Amino acid sequence: MLKKVFSILSSLCFVFIILPLILPDSPNGFNVMDAILNVHLLLPLILGVAGIIFGVIGVKGQVRLYLVFLNVFVLGFYIFATLIGLFGFKEP
Repeated sequence: MLKKVFSILSSLCFVFIILPLILPDSPNGFNVMDAILNVHLLLPLILGVAGIIFGVIGVKGQVRLYLVFLNVFVLGFYIFATLIGLFGFKEP
């Protein structure tokens, strides 16, 4: 039973970190990415690592493979975007 809870937590972490990429700007002007980054700059990275950990602990089989792969993929994107944001836009 607890493994199912960990799999659900892993999928929720994935949804929370993929949501800003799916809905960059809503019709009423609410920006999801700004709301997440206003909490903390590293929140998507923390959610990605938590999603990977919960996915590894969760249900075995194809579900574990998909949850870990998807969380690693999105975490890699956020690491890339964070590094570009921190070091790539320096003024000469």
